[in-house]
Amino acid sequence: MSRRSRLLLCAGLVPLPWFLFWTSVAAVFAPGYNPLAQHASELLQAPTLASICARIAPIGCGVGFVAFAIGVWRESGRRIAVGAICWMIFGISMLTNGLWPMGHPMHGFYTIGIANIIAPAMSHIELSAWSANRTAYAVTAVVSIAGIVYLWLNVVGADPEGFRGLTQRVFSSINSLWPFLVALHLLRRGSSALKAPQAL
Repeated sequence: MSRRSRLLLCAGLVPLPWFLFWTSVAAVFAPGYNPLAQHASELLQAPTLASICARIAPIGCGVGFVAFAIGVWRESGRRIAVGAICWMIFGISMLTNGLWPMGHPMHGFYTIGIANIIAPAMSHIELSAWSANRTAYAVTAVVSIAGIVYLWLNVVGADPEGFRGLTQRVFSSINSLWPFLVALHLLRRGSSALKAPQAL
C-alpha cells in the first residue's frame, strides 16, 4: 500500500469522532439547545460561535468521507468503484450541510446523501482485503440495515419527536463506523505487509 493510499484511508478515521466532538462543542454555546430532541443542523441558526462549530462538524466529515472514498477506490483496483462513488457523494452531501442552512435546497444537496445506504454494501463487494475479514460481513450488514431503518423512520414520520437529535447521532455514528473500521483494518493489514519481509 502506497503512502498516499494510507493517508487517504486514514481519513476514514475522522468523521466518527469529528462530528460528535464539534456538534457537542456547538451545543455548549447554544442556549436552550437540546441535543436529544434537536438535529445538529439546527445549530446553524444558533449564535455565531455555536454556528461556526456546527459548520465545522459536517465540513470536516465531508472532507474525510471524500478522501476516504478516493482511498477505497484506489484500494479496490477497479476502474469504476460504485461503493467509493457513493461514499464520495455522501461526503459532498455532508459538506453542503455545513455550507447552507437547514431548509435551503442545497443543504444536503437535494438529499443526495441517501447514497450512503448502499455505500457500505457496494464497497464490501469491491474491497477484497476487507471482505476477507471474518467480521466484515456482520459489520457491513449492521451498518446497511441501520441506514435503512433510519431512512424508514424519517420517511414514515416515526422518528420520535423528543429524541430526533439522539437518533440522528446514533445512526450517523453507526454509518461513520464503517469507514472507521475499514480504515483501521486496511491500515493494519498494510503495516503487516510492510513488516513481513523484515521478519523473514
